[in-house]
Amino acid sequence: MAPIKIKRKARGGVPAALDLLYEEGFFSTQKDIADISNKLATHGIRVPASSLATTLMRSVKPGGKLARDKEGDKWKYKEARPVSAKNNASIEGVFPEYVLHTKVINVSWQQFKNGHYKEAVQNALVEVIDQVKIKTNHPKDDKGRDLDGDNLMNQIFAVDGNRTPIIKFNDLKTSLDVAEQRGLYLIYKGIVGIRDKKAHLNFIQNDSVKAFEYLALASLLIRLLEEN
Repeated sequence: MAPIKIKRKARGGVPAALDLLYEEGFFSTQKDIADISNKLATHGIRVPASSLATTLMRSVKPGGKLARDKEGDKWKYKEARPVSAKNNASIEGVFPEYVLHTKVINVSWQQFKNGHYKEAVQNALVEVIDQVKIKTNHPKDDKGRDLDGDNLMNQIFAVDGNRTPIIKFNDLKTSLDVAEQRGLYLIYKGIVGIRDKKAHLNFIQNDSVKAFEYLALASLLIRLLEEN
């Protein structure tokens, strides 16, 4: 096999080459050694299989950047802690004590851990909408159909005009109370559009910190529902 060829920004041998992929978010989903080797090749980096395997083993030691699981006869490598491909900030470092609502954990956490960030976010947002329906006993329109989307949020939270919201986040006695109600109403309404986009468009969500923040938003909205 040809000797290793490292670009200038990846100088430092095989560990530097892996760091390059790590910083790009390549390990946000599981990769086997062939995937890693092929990706390095796109950077003009050729690594002997033995050298790559040795470095990967070092990377999965306690405190290392990677973790691994065996699927069949292959080891799969993945970032040990979710990181942002943009700023390399670890979830554990930014949110060391934050605990998501159990309803979000139940529908999204496994997908998040496996690097399926789009699905994790979509599931969390759908769960918020479902919890609004459950909280209000599945409201229906004037034709007896279950409300969903904007129509649901308008009926449950809207405060403008002569509408009285079914779920109130305060006593609505002052202009500031009304402003808070309106702001939260628009947030709940806004996630409908986000849910619809993520459900109907094909795209790649590979920023784990951003994905986690979507989950945190869903968690907050569910907690607010339970408090009112």
